[in-house]
Amino acid sequence: MEVSKKNKLNKIVKEIETCQACNLCKNRIKSVVSRGNENAKIILIGEAPGKLENEIGKPFVGKSGQQLNDLLSKVGFNPEQDIYFCNVVKCRPVRNNKDRKPNKQEIEACVKYLNAQIEIVKPEIIILCGNTAKKIFKINKPLKMVHGSCIDYKGIKLIPVYHPRASIIDEVKFNDLKKVKKLRG
Repeated sequence: MEVSKKNKLNKIVKEIETCQACNLCKNRIKSVVSRGNENAKIILIGEAPGKLENEIGKPFVGKSGQQLNDLLSKVGFNPEQDIYFCNVVKCRPVRNNKDRKPNKQEIEACVKYLNAQIEIVKPEIIILCGNTAKKIFKINKPLKMVHGSCIDYKGIKLIPVYHPRASIIDEVKFNDLKKVKKLRG
């Protein structure tokens, strides 16, 4: 009998809840693994959980998540049905009680979980939301040069986009997501 995607993902959640591979576990209230549909054909990968995500245990539920959901809905996606959301790191990186970018060691400690999520969900498209997500896939060109483009990765379409918090006009972010919608149909 085949183990369901949900069961496989739940196993990852349990591993992350007890993970101590880096110092991020010290500030963890809740591990932040995913939200959305594990059967979606699109994964959206962000950088790291913020304060509210750390409290609730789901990615993209704060202000950035609301902005992202609005943009996705305007493009024609149902975020909870059409997208599987996750982050590069699963615990909140903080310095002086403020969010910060995860460091190399923290990313390396979490990347196995991200790779497992991708393997289980089997997306057709991965939206790389921001620089940290883009760098995981060895895309070294600046985001301003690659946003909205389609890059093949082992038969999966990678689409780098600006993070909702980026100080780029919403029209650019909207147009990038329209390209994703066009690819997905």
